Amino acid sequence: MAIPTRTSTLNTFISSTAENRRKDLVDNFFGSAPLLAMLKKRKSVPLRGGEIIKVSHIYAGMPAGSYGRGDEFGTDVTEFATTLVFNWKFVRSEVNLNTIDVELNDSPEQVFDLVEAAMENGELSLIDEMSDQLYGDGTGNSNKDIDGLAIAVSRTGTYGGLARGTDSQGSSIRAAVEDTTGGALALATVNTHFGTCTVGRKKPDLLCTTQTLWNKIWERSQPSEQNKPSTMREIGFEAVRMNGADVTVDSHCPSGFLYFLNTEFFQLFVHRRWDMRFRGFMEPAQQQAQIGQLIFWGNLINRGPRFSGVASGLS
Repeated sequence: MAIPTRTSTLNTFISSTAENRRKDLVDNFFGSAPLLAMLKKRKSVPLRGGEIIKVSHIYAGMPAGSYGRGDEFGTDVTEFATTLVFNWKFVRSEVNLNTIDVELNDSPEQVFDLVEAAMENGELSLIDEMSDQLYGDGTGNSNKDIDGLAIAVSRTGTYGGLARGTDSQGSSIRAAVEDTTGGALALATVNTHFGTCTVGRKKPDLLCTTQTLWNKIWERSQPSEQNKPSTMREIGFEAVRMNGADVTVDSHCPSGFLYFLNTEFFQLFVHRRWDMRFRGFMEPAQQQAQIGQLIFWGNLINRGPRFSGVASGLS
């Protein structure tokens, strides 16, 4: 009968608690950033498989108009939708244990404490890394990062395989506004940008910014807006209301940025097999250590860039 190795014993031990920890990890992840919290509340976190992520994108309306007796209806087929294509992005954090520490703390209670500390550290590192990537453009680490807000809310470049331009398809994936003028924050400018992102009843419902800019918005807002009930307050974030939207702080938001987000069009696609799963410990041949990884496969998708916007360089 084979004697269990330290690695197999640790993996057996961790598997009994990993699923319970994963639920806490998922909750903590979606509570780490306002956009993620809103997507969870909206149930906009589809689980998928497959080689790539495909989403339908409507870029034009159907012919419509009045008609009278004897008028003929058109029979031409109208092209109104296309497919946006995204790659899966893979994020991991290390969970490391020194074998010497494990061997010298041989009681179950001591080993449990070591594993708990290592797992918690790995979980916090994964959350922090992904929260940073949410504001990137996907080009970090040799184009391996999540396609974050810097590319999802932009008027230039390529998104989902489509080039942003002035034709019907290209213009439909351009952000409503991308203001890099900068300067002192003015509520009048914020309101103007908000209006630019508004189309009928579709308007931004979440404005994300830094603590510095949020403080200025708070100081200049009316008491009725400061204390009005809000979705973000309900789920644990500070918020002030503006034009019916929540303005809130994200510590990962780059300095000087203010995002106007219509979260109706955002989704965080998550791979059904690697939704923050622990891969298990392995022991490298040349090292007395137990090495494991927490794994996430997914990507952030904005199906309606023209309903969101961004201003940067603000002070």
